[in-house]
Amino acid sequence: MALSDVQRRDVRLLAGLRGLTFLGDSVALITLYLRLAPVGHAWAIAALSIAGTLPLVVLAPLAGQVIDRVPAKRLLTQLGLAEAAICVGIGLWHGMTATLLLMVALSAGVAFSFPGYSALVPTIAGEDNVIRAQSHMQAVQGVAAVLGPIIGGVLVGSTGQSWPLFLDAACYAFAAFATTRLHHDRRPSLANAPEHRDAEKMMAGVTFLWNDRLLRPIVATTLVFLFALNMVNVGEVFFVTQTLHASAIYYGLLGASFGLGSVAGSLLAGRERQGHVALARAIFAGIVVVGVTIGLVGLVTRVAYIYPLMVIAGVAAGVAQVAFATLCTVRSPEILRGRVFAAVGAIFTGDQIGATALGGLVLTLVAPRTVYQISGIAATVSAISLGPLALRASANARARELALGRTALPGPAPGVE
Repeated sequence: MALSDVQRRDVRLLAGLRGLTFLGDSVALITLYLRLAPVGHAWAIAALSIAGTLPLVVLAPLAGQVIDRVPAKRLLTQLGLAEAAICVGIGLWHGMTATLLLMVALSAGVAFSFPGYSALVPTIAGEDNVIRAQSHMQAVQGVAAVLGPIIGGVLVGSTGQSWPLFLDAACYAFAAFATTRLHHDRRPSLANAPEHRDAEKMMAGVTFLWNDRLLRPIVATTLVFLFALNMVNVGEVFFVTQTLHASAIYYGLLGASFGLGSVAGSLLAGRERQGHVALARAIFAGIVVVGVTIGLVGLVTRVAYIYPLMVIAGVAAGVAQVAFATLCTVRSPEILRGRVFAAVGAIFTGDQIGATALGGLVLTLVAPRTVYQISGIAATVSAISLGPLALRASANARARELALGRTALPGPAPGVE
């Protein structure tokens, strides 16, 4: 089913404002790293990373429950204004303590707003067009991820460390205003899902992910996959500058090549069918391609050989990300989507924190080249071993639904395949 003009307008608006805030945050993060770097201690950078990620994990249960109770437009508009005010504060107060405390506050807002926008996507696009909407959302965020660090570096060098934060504030303020212009609003109600006995519980999103026999192996595989990617991110700078003896410019181009590939992959994923089996196959195929590619990067002897491999990995990762977000949406009931997306965000953020910490330790024991090879093998093996379990669960559930005379497979209740 094609999107209506109103749906198409709202999808584009939502993707644009999410990309805008993502761009602003990327600019701000580069600025804050440059602000704290002169302190001269690695723990200052580590503290900034923790301040920016830990609230996403700690507040996830509360955030998901609030998202599933409060109308989306009202919640997201108020959050955008609050986040804008916090960014102004970060721009005005440059002390390390103030920076870290305000970063915690900003991250707390993002813990609510990011899954809030994700839960709003199917309300706008409709259940049959989620993958198209997710494709646009991921592509715009990919472009923002490529441009953000470049803009941040230029602004810091030309205007100082305050104006980039004011730009981030302006992005949040504009997003708050733009949210009010959406025609669609998400107003979840328990009356819409009386069969979900655990719908009021704060941890219902985590319970749903664990009980769903298709999502459980997919989440497990994606955890291994993202863990491997984050391990590589830790060792990448050492691999390029020390192992391959390339300059910082070549290191910067690696992130750009992967990012551009992910944008292409996100747009490509919008052409995929939205069936559960097709989405699961796209996820596992994407992870296998990324795993193999990462392993091959660990074998190269010249930095120029890495770029085509990183583009391929980016395309595969973009396809997998869109397919995963779509599958989580179509599998989960409307009343739980805020908590499901909050739980996914918390799980993957915790995974990132652990991978970053372990990556630093592993690099003291093995060469950066070995980190690539280990990570590539781990991602590939996880997808090959867990993929058949997920596909079998999806096929069995589909067969049972068809046996009952249904033509579509709805999102299951907790405990139902």
